[in-house]
Amino acid sequence: MTLHVDPEALRTFAAFVADTADAIDEWDVGEPYAVSQSALPGTGFAAVCARAFTTTDQALNNVCSRLREIVDITDGVENDYVVAEADFVAALSAMDQHG
Repeated sequence: MTLHVDPEALRTFAAFVADTADAIDEWDVGEPYAVSQSALPGTGFAAVCARAFTTTDQALNNVCSRLREIVDITDGVENDYVVAEADFVAALSAMDQHG
């Protein structure tokens, strides 16, 4: 099966995905956890907040990385007017799996 590509639509899609990744990069996810650390003095809550921040930060970094991989794949095919659908799907499926 052949996937017919509208290059302008693909460029628009890639720009949108890149902008989304950039916007996520600008989020300050640490602030809510930092404010919460002192909420329950005498407990282990501060350590939980620190671990939660690390986990959230890593998850968002993984999301941004995946979005940028999609942009790279899209940029690689945006000037090809006909792309084998299997090749495009394979490229998306082959993206590095983050743990």
